[in-house]
Amino acid sequence: MDWNRRWAKERFMPAIFWHKAWFDTVKKITKHARNAWIQYLTLWALSTENLVKRDAEEIAGIIKIITYVPKLLPEFMENWVKIQVIWDISKLPVETQKILSDTIEITKNNTEIFLTIALVYGGQNEIVRATKKIILAWVNPDDLDETEFRKYTDSAILPAPDMIIRTWWDVRHSWFLLYDSAYAEYYFTNKNWPEFDEEELLKALASYNDRKRNFWK
Repeated sequence: MDWNRRWAKERFMPAIFWHKAWFDTVKKITKHARNAWIQYLTLWALSTENLVKRDAEEIAGIIKIITYVPKLLPEFMENWVKIQVIWDISKLPVETQKILSDTIEITKNNTEIFLTIALVYGGQNEIVRATKKIILAWVNPDDLDETEFRKYTDSAILPAPDMIIRTWWDVRHSWFLLYDSAYAEYYFTNKNWPEFDEEELLKALASYNDRKRNFWK
């Protein structure tokens, strides 16, 4: 979900406007995904690198957006949206953790669409932390294979992604769902996240449907 700041800057808007635009796009894309029969939707909101490199005001703004999540609960419950999070939870404020944990608990029985937010997430970081978990669990190396390793990753709660959409023409991987994305199709769009809409989502799906995927996952 890239280029929120540039979108606001080009429109001479203060930061709060891109915070709201970010939130509004999450709402509409979740709705459009459900209408398109997409069951799993994963959105990358904040990377481990962002937490270090971005200025404190911007990080505070992203975290503030999370406080708005409970306002979506009626809509989530009506549309059977289950909220999940993949993250390095220790890096977030305690009150933010509680908001997310409460939302996860309230929506846990919903089954129509699984909306996963990646917060303080990085693909390399995920693999490192999974390795630490394996070491602490005293897993026998002879029992360790790709499937067993995956059980210790954050993204073990998700199926491997079929398509990864990257906004604003940044043609790079950036470590998103690194362990699981070997067979993911990529779609690059010149729209930034606040501009991403139903039309662009349908273009991405059409592109996916036109591709030949001759492998077994």
